[in-house]
Amino acid sequence: MLRRAASLYGFWNIIAQRPHHLAGVLLRAGWQVDVFSQRGMRDTPPVLNDRPRVHYRTKLPGRLHKWPLTAGIARWHKRRVEHGVFSDFVSSRASLFVYYHRPHEQSTRIGALPGPLVYDCVDDWEAFGYVSAGPVRDYERRLCDRADRIWVVSRHLQEKLAPWRDKVRYVPNGADYPHFARARALRETITAERKTSVGPRRLIYVGALAHWFDARLVGEVAERLPGWQVLLVGPCLLDEQKMRQLDRDNIRFLGRRDYQELPGLLAEADVAMIPFVLSDLIRGTSPIKLYEYLAAGLPVVASPMPEVLPYSESGVVGCADDPVQFARLVEEYAAAARPDRCQEIARACSWDARFLPAIDEVSAMARTGR
Repeated sequence: MLRRAASLYGFWNIIAQRPHHLAGVLLRAGWQVDVFSQRGMRDTPPVLNDRPRVHYRTKLPGRLHKWPLTAGIARWHKRRVEHGVFSDFVSSRASLFVYYHRPHEQSTRIGALPGPLVYDCVDDWEAFGYVSAGPVRDYERRLCDRADRIWVVSRHLQEKLAPWRDKVRYVPNGADYPHFARARALRETITAERKTSVGPRRLIYVGALAHWFDARLVGEVAERLPGWQVLLVGPCLLDEQKMRQLDRDNIRFLGRRDYQELPGLLAEADVAMIPFVLSDLIRGTSPIKLYEYLAAGLPVVASPMPEVLPYSESGVVGCADDPVQFARLVEEYAAAARPDRCQEIARACSWDARFLPAIDEVSAMARTGR
């Protein structure tokens, strides 16, 4: 059996998220890391400093599912790819297995493995509108029964999975601190170069603009901050009605940007925001962007999410769901930002600080057989 070898299962060709950083922590700690994932023909992985070996099986184009003549073949091929990727994962020779995908039927068939199995629960999967809650609940229950450890990113998920409390460990998200801390040095350079010119202040959001993004709140905040520029960075999946709510002269859509570009974009900003619609999905979320913003030395104004509220501190993190109060906090925090304190918090919430104790625990399990 390979020693200090980890196998990870889930989607990889997405924007840099928790599994990518887990792989980075393992690699820097001297582990061999193999990731097992499916991909689309045009998917590209994020550009990261630490790169594991990724083993792909490729899906057919999504449009083939829509054509009557090819839909049946496309569904058959999709099931074959899913089964193949999962079989590759469970048959790999590793000393640690991490499952971070949404629970599905395949996950109920995990037999004996040469190392501990960790279910990394990153979301309240039942709360996603595009999945059937009943089957997912059953798949997750059976996965929790099988797992040796269950990592959860939020207290909401810790409470939800209380029947397995002996296995559950609270491992919230964190930040790639050195990567995002560069933004503060860049900001100081930009400020020095612009001594003779005064432009609008900037409020920034980095992340997907999906159904959890509070477009109404952002639109009304932008209206109350006419002297500000509101920058929205990330793929836009909003419907026409929500796009109309964001139809303001001072809102700019910058689209999806590469991970390597994010420090430079944050360097241009004065305040960052996390404007989410509160729901079971969001209550179970540990927003990575909170720690990334703080690492960049930026104060943050957010919706009152349970995983954000404990960090509330004047000039650092503020929470509001009313547009008047949200806009007031943006202006107040811009005037009284505390970048040293922001970075102090983020440094304590690095990915190494989050993951290494949890990895050490499952490593000890592998050595002792308990």
